[in-house]
Amino acid sequence: MGKNKTLTFSDLDHGVINDHTDDRKTFPNRKRRVRELPVNNPNPFFDICLIDYSGRQFSCTHGNCQKHSVCFKNGRLQESLDFHELHFHAEDRMLWCEEAFPDLMKFFDSVSSWDFPDYRFVFNHRYIRKDGSITQFMHEGSIVFPEDQLLPVLNLKVFFEITDIKTDETIVLTIFQYTPDQGYQKVFTKEYGRYNNSLLTQREIEIIRLCHEGLSSKMIAEELNLSIHTVKNHKRHCMDKTSTHNITELIHVCLNNHWL
Repeated sequence: MGKNKTLTFSDLDHGVINDHTDDRKTFPNRKRRVRELPVNNPNPFFDICLIDYSGRQFSCTHGNCQKHSVCFKNGRLQESLDFHELHFHAEDRMLWCEEAFPDLMKFFDSVSSWDFPDYRFVFNHRYIRKDGSITQFMHEGSIVFPEDQLLPVLNLKVFFEITDIKTDETIVLTIFQYTPDQGYQKVFTKEYGRYNNSLLTQREIEIIRLCHEGLSSKMIAEELNLSIHTVKNHKRHCMDKTSTHNITELIHVCLNNHWL
């Protein structure tokens, strides 16, 4: 891989750790149950290690780069000693595994597997340097399903620092779909974490987001395991807080203030 490239994952030897080949195949359509995925463990979801060539930094997803005799840290990079290791930020890792990744899987469950190549996703994540300082990185990639396992793999193509651009502590996940006439267009976006700039609670934001996606109060109640009475109360409280008169006005206010 050229030094001017800020991408990894698919360029590394999958046989180093997981004994896979680089030949990837999308499974035919089948229903996958997101709740059964081991979202508390991030390792199966990442295609080995991330490398920021321009920043001379890397993040090891399997925790074995320093020990494995044929790992990229010891054998894959010509100047491996000059690369500095980053560590996942624990809060962001939990937020990603418990909230963002399941949403990503729900989205891909809703589309045909044959269309997977037309989608790409972008999200940010915090990492910790050796000196304890915290940095933000942007990831861009696609979903693939290795032929020998049902779990999805995040085939990340871009990994670079955005600390001076993204200064808050939220994770933003955005999914784009490619069409021949429009190129890549945003089809899904969601913010995870603290909603310090919002008048609404995280639960209220979640309910309004589902309203924006077209779900009725009954459907939202089933989705969140709440009573329909509770959902309607949340909607009414949201309208009181934002001085709006109906759900359309409420959604408009939330979008204008970037709460959704």
